[in-house]
Order: sequence, then structure tokens, then C-alpha cells
Amino acid sequence: MKLKTIIETKPALERLTEKRFSDYKKLREIVKLRKAVEAEFDFYVEQEKKAVEAHAEKKPDGSPVFLEDGRIKLKDPKAKTAFEEELTRLQETEVDDVQPVKLSESDFLSANDLPTPGDMIALEGIIIFED
Repeated sequence: MKLKTIIETKPALERLTEKRFSDYKKLREIVKLRKAVEAEFDFYVEQEKKAVEAHAEKKPDGSPVFLEDGRIKLKDPKAKTAFEEELTRLQETEVDDVQPVKLSESDFLSANDLPTPGDMIALEGIIIFED
């Protein structure tokens, strides 16, 4: 599974861990999955910071310069290309430590605890929804 997939699932997984489950073992699997996703997300953030540090234009105090739209101002076109390539390569990194979890309707305590269709789509890479 790609690091990009894991990063994209994080918000939906956080919402899923707020649901109530009928099976303690499934709950533990979800908690372990969330911890693994958060560890990979933290790794991504740290690597992204390093890329920003290497390629961003800096203020006199050493902090990156931001454009009006909130994006980081890069040093020059070469830095922009290198930054984008670095992030793409990072996002395409294969991650083996995150194992998908199988869930079915009966794993949830009630119908109110079921994930939304949008969350189900967002979680496709790390949750296997069974009938």
C-alpha cells in the first residue's frame, strides 16, 4: 500500500475510531491500525518538513516564506521541481507495516455507528468492508 493512501485515510479513520463496536477484538484491531497510520503520517510530515527546509525560500529568521494563498514559496524553478519530485516519491513509498482490517455491519454496536458512504470510500485502502 502506498504512503499516499495512508495519509488520505487518516481523517476518516479518526472518525471511525470514535464509533462504538460490538466486538472488543475488532475495536483493538482498529486502534492498532490507527496507531500504525498515525506513525506513518508522522513520518510523512517529518519528511515533508525536511523537503520544505531544503527547497523553500526563507525569511531572515530561517522560517519558510509563504505565498498569499498559503503555499510555500520555493527558491527557484529547480527547487520547485525537486520539491515536487521529492514529495511524489515520498507519497509513492510502499508501506508494509499497515495491515487492513476487515469490518462488517455486525461489528458496529448500532446503525448509528456505521461509517458514512464518504468515509467508507476514504477508508477503502485500509478497511475491507464485508457484507
